[in-house]
Amino acid sequence: MPASAVPSVLAEKSRFRPFAPLPISGSEWAVIGLVLAVAAILRFAGLGAQPLWLDEGYSWWDAQQSMRDLWNLVPQCDPHPPLYFAMLKGWIDSFGDGAFAMRALSALLGIATTLVVILAGREIDRKVGWLAGLMFALTPFQVEFGHEARPYTLFCFGASLVLFGGLRIARISRARKGKTGTELSRNEDIDGTRRQALVGGIALTTGCVIALWANNTSVLVVLALASALGVLLLVDRDARWLFKPLVLATLLVLALWLPYFPVLLEQARGVSSDFWIPKPEGWRFANELRFVVSLNSFDGVWWGVVALAGGLALMARLGRWREALVLGSLVALPVLLNYGISMTVKPIFIARALIGVAPAVAVLLAAAVMLIRAPALRRGAFALVLTAHVAALAVWYSNYQGKEPWDRIASQVVASDDHRTPGQNAIVLVAANELALPLSHALEEMHVTLPMQGAPANFPSPGLDARYPSGKCAPSVMGQDLSSIGQAVRGHSVVYFITRRNNVYDPGNGIARFLRSLGLRQTNMTTYMPGYLEVHEFVAPLRGGHLAAPVGVALTQALRPTH
Repeated sequence: MPASAVPSVLAEKSRFRPFAPLPISGSEWAVIGLVLAVAAILRFAGLGAQPLWLDEGYSWWDAQQSMRDLWNLVPQCDPHPPLYFAMLKGWIDSFGDGAFAMRALSALLGIATTLVVILAGREIDRKVGWLAGLMFALTPFQVEFGHEARPYTLFCFGASLVLFGGLRIARISRARKGKTGTELSRNEDIDGTRRQALVGGIALTTGCVIALWANNTSVLVVLALASALGVLLLVDRDARWLFKPLVLATLLVLALWLPYFPVLLEQARGVSSDFWIPKPEGWRFANELRFVVSLNSFDGVWWGVVALAGGLALMARLGRWREALVLGSLVALPVLLNYGISMTVKPIFIARALIGVAPAVAVLLAAAVMLIRAPALRRGAFALVLTAHVAALAVWYSNYQGKEPWDRIASQVVASDDHRTPGQNAIVLVAANELALPLSHALEEMHVTLPMQGAPANFPSPGLDARYPSGKCAPSVMGQDLSSIGQAVRGHSVVYFITRRNNVYDPGNGIARFLRSLGLRQTNMTTYMPGYLEVHEFVAPLRGGHLAAPVGVALTQALRPTH
């Protein structure tokens, strides 16, 4: 071969760079195991120490419904796709519905997400993966939701698979057919690269489907990944051999998600009609963002953004622009799209709706540290971020106020019920009616059953005028017919009325006025925090075994406007 031909041959061969995943040695497995042990300890410690709060009460009720109602009734009450609740239903059938058992599913999902974050970080560098996993395990926001029987950890798990798949595709995007026309399948190295591309494709497809079926805002994460890969295919000729596989993956995701799309549209209409989240104006933007980018620190948000931008710049400088494109898109685009929707359509900008960016944030921040070439600077940055995470976790534990104390509320009602004089007959009245969910679970944990009535009707009540159209099963008290409440409390000489201070479902305190108009006299009121929950005890003077005021007269008095 002429000497002059050697450079051209080498250039031709360099067009294909065979991909091989980084092998995991025994010592590395020990490091990964240690990180996962930290994640497990933080997520299982005290897991069942507190009762289910309101949102978890929804999960408990959702999981009790039939598979048919998971599609028809539950989406009217709980604005989330049904995948998590279907999983929780099977989980409860196997492990019970106690607080620890229900939350264990989220704890395990949090540990699994930590592992996937490690694997995603290893697509950049082994040590990036280790640090990313450790930071994810120590992040207070992740620990908190690892203690919640809600769909957010499942959403985050799906997002971590999306991240891993996207980084894997970015890494191997240079593998393609050479100009000689040699088929990829005839080269053993290229066959291996194809197999690894398949692993990435399966991961991102599975992650997209899980995320889409776990949380509605995951659409923004999927769009972010699609945008990153679209730009990659557009500007990188070496990546275009991946076009057909990625199109097939997209079609598969759409096919598996489209059955839920009509429900999503209906839920979106409810959210756009009325929702409780305020616009992310001014400080609110940073207030929500701080949970996912700055360890709960309001003042640290912009430092976190600078660190993430520095990580992108460092990766681009080291020739990792493809991976930087994926990471930057998965961090920034969901936040910007969410913000745009919140400012123009309806506010949905809240920290737990942004949890899908957390895996990419952890990997990008770890890359910003571990890719620093100067050893002393790298060690200093490592010590700084690790200390910051440990300190933030300690502060979170010291400031944590706990969940709504439905166990103490149930204990008060039961204790008062036990000490009533013989012949007194009690009922529990809740406004809004959704408060019956966590209270019923707390009473079940005590193996106690008490008659309970929701206002203006028992949960679920999707046919009445809802306070929030996105949650049609908990109607407002204002303007509703309260005659059913009058009939329910009739014949009971004691009513335990449980509500919230400044309850938006009953802003005129119509239920309390209604009870007084029936002749009941309030004898006690106890406030519980957090949640501003109030327990009012009413006692009725009996006349021949009946309440003093006729229900019709009392109803008229209660519904009369106040000035």
